[in-house]
Amino acid sequence: MIIVPTISEMIHHIKRCPPEFLAPPLLRGRGEIHTESLVNDIFRMLSGNPAAPKRIELSTEKRSKAELSLIQICCWALSHPFFRQIDSGWLNDVFWSQLAAIAALVKPELWVTDEERSEELARMILKCCGYVPAGETPEEALDRFDSVNTVKRMKVIEETRAANERAQAIRRQMAEQRAREAANVYGRE
Repeated sequence: MIIVPTISEMIHHIKRCPPEFLAPPLLRGRGEIHTESLVNDIFRMLSGNPAAPKRIELSTEKRSKAELSLIQICCWALSHPFFRQIDSGWLNDVFWSQLAAIAALVKPELWVTDEERSEELARMILKCCGYVPAGETPEEALDRFDSVNTVKRMKVIEETRAANERAQAIRRQMAEQRAREAANVYGRE
């Protein structure tokens, strides 16, 4: 029987991320951690086959430092015992592609130090592997993920900013129209 962790258990695990996983990723000859090797080590651990050949190609040279740092933090999150109980096939197809969109929006250390970002990461990982946190319904899990989702929040902020800019433009146009009308009335007198 698979025992899915609670969201607070996952958050606690993420927040205990060791400094080794937070070290700068090796990118263009600089950094400390070879992220692709770390990912493949985690994959081997999760697959239960320590002698498995390299399975995951990250193309690290095409990824940002922030994305590689987030991947390293995710490797720590995936070290939770729960992930050894489930099939690891979802890692290649779904998971690594999800990180690019959010990595640029959040400083890497916040995934470990900020409660809401840790929750977002925990919920994203569980969602990607197809599990709902213990004690939640699928609807509750989705609603709670939406409430901490950085990409959605940024989209709402952008839409709000655009709406404010449109409203300001309309107010300016209305003020200009009133000024023209007032000038016309004044000019006739």
